[in-house]
Amino acid sequence: MALVLLLGLVSASSASQADTQAVTLLSTTTSDTIARYSDLGGAPYKVAFDGRSVTAGGKRVLLLSGSVHYPRSTPEMWPEIFAKMKASGLNAVESYVFWNYHVPDLDSRAAPDYSGRGNVTLFLQLAAQADLFVIWRIGPYICAEWPGGGMPSWLRQVPGMNCTRCAGTPAAAAYMNETYSWMHQHIELVRPHFAASGGPIIMTQMENELSGPSGTPYVQWLGELATELQTGLPWIMCHGAHANDTIETCNGCDCTSFVDGLVAQNQPAMWTEDEQWFDRFSQGQSVRPTGDLGRGVAAFVAAGGSMHNFYMFHGGTMWGNWSTTVRRTRLTPSYANSANLASDSIAYDPKFTTIGALHRVLARYAPTILHTPVPIGAFDGGSKPTDPQWAVTHNGTAGDPPLTFVFNDAPNATRVTLGPPGAAPREMAGRSAMIFDGASGALLWNSQPDAPDSVGQPYLPALAAPLAWQSWNDSAKGTWHRATFQRPAGLPEGAQVSVNMTGFGQGNLFLNGVHVAYFNLQYGECFHAPGGVNAHGSCDTYIWERCDRPTQDCYHVPPSWLSDGANEMLVWSNPQLPPNVTAIDPSLASVVYRVDPPALRRQINDVKLAHGLV
Repeated sequence: MALVLLLGLVSASSASQADTQAVTLLSTTTSDTIARYSDLGGAPYKVAFDGRSVTAGGKRVLLLSGSVHYPRSTPEMWPEIFAKMKASGLNAVESYVFWNYHVPDLDSRAAPDYSGRGNVTLFLQLAAQADLFVIWRIGPYICAEWPGGGMPSWLRQVPGMNCTRCAGTPAAAAYMNETYSWMHQHIELVRPHFAASGGPIIMTQMENELSGPSGTPYVQWLGELATELQTGLPWIMCHGAHANDTIETCNGCDCTSFVDGLVAQNQPAMWTEDEQWFDRFSQGQSVRPTGDLGRGVAAFVAAGGSMHNFYMFHGGTMWGNWSTTVRRTRLTPSYANSANLASDSIAYDPKFTTIGALHRVLARYAPTILHTPVPIGAFDGGSKPTDPQWAVTHNGTAGDPPLTFVFNDAPNATRVTLGPPGAAPREMAGRSAMIFDGASGALLWNSQPDAPDSVGQPYLPALAAPLAWQSWNDSAKGTWHRATFQRPAGLPEGAQVSVNMTGFGQGNLFLNGVHVAYFNLQYGECFHAPGGVNAHGSCDTYIWERCDRPTQDCYHVPPSWLSDGANEMLVWSNPQLPPNVTAIDPSLASVVYRVDPPALRRQINDVKLAHGLV
C-alpha cells in the first residue's frame, strides 16, 4: 500500500456526476485467495489469521458481511433476506445467539427451544445454501438492544446466583456453571456447521462490549472457556475487554484508526459493528446517510481492514414482548429500520443499490487488496493523513490490477486530478470517497454524498375496502377493537404486509392470536443529535427523518402469519393518549404493503434460482 500524491487540488462548489466508463469484470479468486464459501467445495477447512486477513483453507478472504438476527425475522423470510445479501455483493452473514430466547425459563435448561424463529440449524443451512460464510456471536451476553442483553431473567432464581458476567470467586460459581453449561450445549448443536466439518461458520464471538480492563478474572475465564470449547475457529471479542487468545474487533461509525493497533499484534483489522442505529418512540428516525456509510467502508478497507460488517444489514422486528419498549427504553419494534434492508426486509433504496455497487468493486479487486501489505503507521498517529484530501493505492502483486481509493474529508468540495498523465480533473464532494482502477483511471465507485438519500419504498393499500371495527370498553383500563379481513389478494411477488396504526394512540396489536407489537403514534421530535441513544464522536453524521410524523406508524406482519381465510386483528388501546394524539379514530387504520423495485426483484429471483432458495 502506498500513499499517493493528489495533484491539482483546487476548490470547487459542487461534485460532478460519477464517471460512467464501463469496467471489465475481474476475477475474484486467485490461487491463494477465495471469494465465497462455495470456493471451499463443502470440504473441511482450517481457519487461521495474520495481520492481513483471515484465511480459510489456507487462502485469504475479504469478508463483506451484514448482521441478520434470526428471532427478528421468520424462517419463511430467511431465503429472501439471504438472496438480497448475495445481490448486494456480500459473502458473509453475522448473527448473535439469543440465550433467553432458546431457554426462556429454568425448566427449559435441559432442552432449549430451537423451533420457529429460533431454528438456528435451518438458519445456518440456508446461509450455506446461499453461499454465505457465518460469523456466530454466541455470548453469553450479547446486548443487541434485546431484553437482558440475551441473558435469561431466570438466572436470578438459580440458587447461589450472586453476580452475572463474573468469575474467579466463590460468589461467581453459580453464574460460571450456568454459562459453562449453556455454551457447551449450544456449541455441540452448531458444531456440524463449523469449518472443521465443511460448514459456513468461520468465526465465533465470546461475550460482547464488556467494559473494563482485559486482565480481570472474568475475561481470563472467558479465554479459558473459548479454548476448552475446541471450535477450531478464531474467537473474537467486540468493543471492549478481550482475552489474550481472542481477536479484538471494532464497533462504531468509523474504524479506520483501529487498523494499525490490530495489525501490530499480527491480528486482522475487523469491524463487526458498522452502526445503523435503532429508533425511540417520541424521537425522529435516525438515519445513517448513504454517502457517509459507503465512505467509511471504503476508508476502512483502504487502510487495511479485511472484514467489515453492517450492524444491521437487516434489523428486523422485535415482535411481541421481546420488544424492549416495554422495559422503559422506548425502542420502536422496527429495529435499524433505515439499514440496507428495512425491518420488513424491503430494500431501503438507494442505500441498498449504492452500497451494493461498492461491495461488488471490493469483491472484484479483493486479490489486489489482500495481496497488499498493511503499512503500520502510514496513517499519521494511527488515524489518517492530516491533509483532508488523501489517497491510497493497493498494488497487490504481479498481475493484480491496482486499485486507488481517494478521499476528501473536508466539508467542502474539491477538484482532484488523479490517474495517468493527462487525466481530466474531477470534482469531489465534501466528506466523500471515490474508487478508481489504478491503471486506467476509470472511476469504479463514488459515494455521492450530495445525492438525495434513502427514504424507503412507499406503502400501498393492500385491501380494496377499509377495515370495519367493533369496539368495547374495559372500564378505565382501555378499549378493545376488533376487525377481520381476508388475506390480501393479488399482491406482487416478494411483497411484505404491515398494519398502519394511524387513528390509534398507543397500545398492543394482535393478529390471529399472536402479539405483534406494542405501538405508539407519538410524533418524533428532533431536539438533539440523532443516532439512537448516544450519537457522538464518529457517529455524529446521522440525520433526522420523520420529525413531523409518528416515529413508527406501520407494524410489520410476516406473510406466514396471515391465514388463507379470515384474519382477526385485535387492538388494545391504552386510554392514555400520546401527546400529539387528540382522539381515537380506528377507521383510519389500514392494511398496507410494499415491495422491492422491479429491477431488484428480478435480480433477487435470479439469485434465489441459482442457489435453490425457494
